[in-house]
Amino acid sequence: MGEGVFFVLAAVVWFFFRKRIAAYQVFLITQKFKVLPARDKAEQVRGMELLGTFFCVLLFVAGLLLMALHAKLG
Repeated sequence: MGEGVFFVLAAVVWFFFRKRIAAYQVFLITQKFKVLPARDKAEQVRGMELLGTFFCVLLFVAGLLLMALHAKLG
């Protein structure tokens, strides 16, 4: 049950800080590592933010599924 709670809490924290995380990821990718050209930072941040939202949903659903399975099997 602890893993499920951790996943849900991680998803909630990630959701609240997703804009800062996305901006920092774009900064790292474009400035520090120079992997992607810095064309339109607003679009890149929005894309990373969408990816972060997907990650939040995935973590949240996985956490709920783990808690439900633990309750049913335990």
